[in-house]
Amino acid sequence: MTAVTAGAVAPSPSITRQSALVLPSVASAVAVLLSAISLAPVFVDGGWFGTTVLVVLAVTAAGAVALALRAWLFLVPIVQAAVLFCVLTARFTTGAPLGFFPSPYALGQLRTVLSTGMHDVDVYAPPVPVHDGIVALTALGLGCVAIFVFVLHVAMRLPVLAGVALLSVYVVPSFVLDDGSPWWSFVAVAVGWMVLLVSDERVDVVAWGRMLRRNDGPVGSPLAGTSTGALRLGVIGLVLAVALPVLVPALTDAVLARHDTGIGGNGKGSSSGSETIDASASLKRDLTTDADKVLLTYTGSAPTYLRMAVITSYNDEVWKASTFSPDSATSVADGVPPDADLPPELAASAPARAYDIADVELAGTFLPVPENLAQLTVSGGDWYVDKTTRTVFTDSGNLTKTRWQATSLVIEPTAAQLRAAQRPTGTDLTDRLSRAQGVPASLATLATAITTGASSDYDRVLAIQNYFLDNFTYSTATVNQKPQGGTYLDAFLRDKSGYCQQFAATMALMVQAIGIPSRVVIGFTAGTPANGGWTVRGKDAHAWPEVFFKGIGWVRFEPTPGGSNGTVQQPQYAQATDVPSTQVQRGGQAPSSRNDPTKRQKYVDDAGGAGTVDLGASAEGTSSDTWRTRVLLVLALLALVGAAVPAVLRWARRRRRLSAQAAVEDFWDELRDTAVDLGLDWPASQTPRQAVDRVISTSYLRGDAAQAATRIGRATERARYAPVPPTTDGLADDVGTVRTALLARADRGVRVRATLLPASLRRGDDDE
Repeated sequence: MTAVTAGAVAPSPSITRQSALVLPSVASAVAVLLSAISLAPVFVDGGWFGTTVLVVLAVTAAGAVALALRAWLFLVPIVQAAVLFCVLTARFTTGAPLGFFPSPYALGQLRTVLSTGMHDVDVYAPPVPVHDGIVALTALGLGCVAIFVFVLHVAMRLPVLAGVALLSVYVVPSFVLDDGSPWWSFVAVAVGWMVLLVSDERVDVVAWGRMLRRNDGPVGSPLAGTSTGALRLGVIGLVLAVALPVLVPALTDAVLARHDTGIGGNGKGSSSGSETIDASASLKRDLTTDADKVLLTYTGSAPTYLRMAVITSYNDEVWKASTFSPDSATSVADGVPPDADLPPELAASAPARAYDIADVELAGTFLPVPENLAQLTVSGGDWYVDKTTRTVFTDSGNLTKTRWQATSLVIEPTAAQLRAAQRPTGTDLTDRLSRAQGVPASLATLATAITTGASSDYDRVLAIQNYFLDNFTYSTATVNQKPQGGTYLDAFLRDKSGYCQQFAATMALMVQAIGIPSRVVIGFTAGTPANGGWTVRGKDAHAWPEVFFKGIGWVRFEPTPGGSNGTVQQPQYAQATDVPSTQVQRGGQAPSSRNDPTKRQKYVDDAGGAGTVDLGASAEGTSSDTWRTRVLLVLALLALVGAAVPAVLRWARRRRRLSAQAAVEDFWDELRDTAVDLGLDWPASQTPRQAVDRVISTSYLRGDAAQAATRIGRATERARYAPVPPTTDGLADDVGTVRTALLARADRGVRVRATLLPASLRRGDDDE
C-alpha cells in the first residue's frame, strides 16, 4: 500500500448530479447576461436591463428544473419558452389569469406591445428610448438566446456552439451603431464564453479526474480541481480574435467596429465597386442625437439646399435608394455632364451661382452639392456623378475634411410656366423611374379626392402639398401606432404628425398615384448664416419630393411644415394661393390655415430619435404581413437547422469512428454511444465483456448481432490488456450489424429521439 504524503491535496470528491446541473446553469445565465451588456450603447439608459435579468434567470431556472426532473431533451426548450411568455405576460400585460398566464387575450396584448417595439426599431436611431415595446422585444430576443445557450451548454454539453449564440448578441450593436460596438462589449461577450468553457471543464474534471493541468489553488478554492486548460484556450482564442483583425486590416471593421458614413452610409456591395445607400438611417440620427453638430460650412451669393441622394423606387411600403456604380457614372475629373432632364435652352439661359463647401464632420461616400449642379471640383479622392440621379459619390476613401467648389444653375420657374407644362411621358425622362408598386388603394383615393377641381398637374401637386401644410404638424417625437390590420402609412395619415421623411415620401407616392413622375431627395436645408456664409448642422438634414414637369425638369416642393430651426423654405412657385382648396378631413376637425405660423412652426423635439417608417401597402395585404411571414419562415428554417445540428454532429462522429484509420477503442465507443442513444443502460464501471453481455440480454440479441457484439467486446479487452493489439478488420461491419439490430428492436419514437437528440452528445453524464 502506498502511503499518502503528508500535506498532499486530497482528491476532489465525485461531482453530484445536482452540482453538475447547477454549475453549468448558473454559468449559462451569467454568460447571457454578460453578452447582454454589449447592447447597452444601443439604449438611452439602462431601464431595459432589469427585465432582461428577470427573463434570463426565469428561463434558466425552468430549464434546470426540467432537466432535474429528467424531462426529455426536446421538452426542455418548450418548457423554457412557456416560462418566457409567462414572464413577458406578467410584465407587459394586464388582466391575465393569475397575473401571468398567457391567455389568448393576454397574448393579444403582448403582440401589440411587441408590434410597437418593432415600430420603434424602425423609427428610432440608436441610442433608442427605453419604451415598453423595445424592452419587451429585447427581453424576448435575449430570452430565446438564453434558451439556446442553456440547451447547448447544459443539456447537450456543447459550450463552444453555445458561444455562437453569445456572438449573435454582439453582432446587433456592431451593425446598428454608427461607430460599431465599443471594445468592452466584445470583452463582455468573450468573458461570457470563457465562463461557459470553465464551468464545462469544471464538471468534467471533478467527475472524471485530472485533465490537462490542474490548478494548484488551495483546497476549497473555487478553482480547486479546475483545469487551467479552459482558461488558457479561452485567453488564446480571445487574443487571436482581437489580434487577427488588427494584423489583417480588411477584417477590422467587421470584428471590432464598423466605419459608418454620413447620410446614406457606406454600403460597398459587389466586387464591381457598386454603392448602395440607406439614406434614412443617418438622417434620423442627424435630426436628433446629432442635431447641433456642425457637419459642413459653405459660402456663396445665396443660401441653397444641398442634395446628397435621390430615391426613385417604391415597392410595398418602402422607398428604396438607388445602387451607384462608377461603371454607369461620369468621373468628376472629366467634368459634370449636362442634366439630360433639364431642357438645353433653359440651362443655357439660367444664371449660375458658385459655392465653396468644406466638410467639417460629415463622414461618408456621398457629396452634398447644390441643386441643378453644373460644375464641380473636389480637392481629393475619385468622385463620380451618377448619370440618372445626379448623385455624386465615391467608391473608395471617405468624405473626411474634404473641400469642393460647385456651380449650380438657378432655375426658378413661375406658377404660370408650371401650370402650362404638359404631362410627361416615359420617353421624356432619361431618369427612368421605377414606378411605384403596391400603392395602397386608399392613398390613391385620397390623392384623387385632394386634387378634385384642379385644372393642371401643377395645381394637383400644389393641392397635395397644401394638404399636408394645412392639416399636419412636424414632430420627431411622434410614434405612429399602426392600427390593427393597417399600415404605418395609415397611422401617419391618422395622427397627422411626423417628420420630413414621412412627408416627402408620402407626397411623392401620392403624386405618383395620380400619374405624375415624382421622387424623393435626401440632403440638407440651407443651414443658418455664420461668418459670411452658412453653417449646416445635423438638424438641417432633410428630405423633400421632386416632381417632373416637361420642359422644365425636376422641381422641388415642400410638404413638410417648418421645423424649429426655420430653415425649411418654400420655393416661390410653391407658395401659390390661387389653388382650389380641397379640404379633405379625417376625424371631423376643421383644418387650420397653412399661413398659421403656430401650425407651420410647431416642432416637438425628442432626444430618442426619429427615423423612417414603412409607408403603405397594397389592398391585397400589407407589407408588414409579408415581412412577418418572411421572419417566421426564417425562424422556422433556423429552428430546423438547429434541430439538425445534433444529428449532423452524431453522424460525423460515427463516420470518423468507423473509418479505415479508426482504432479498436473507436469501434467500442461507437457501440456504447449507439446503446446510450437508444436509452440502454451502460454503466461506466462495467468491463467490456459485462457491458456486451448486458446489451445482448436486455435487447434480446441473437445470431449474427450477438456474435458481432461479442467480437467487439473481446477485441476491446485484447486492445486494453493483451501485449499484441488485435486487428480492426471487420469491426466496422460488426458495429453496423449490432446497430441495425438495436434500431430494429427499438420503438419508432426512440429511434427518432436517438437520431435528432442523441444522448451520447451529452458528455459527462454518469450513471448512478
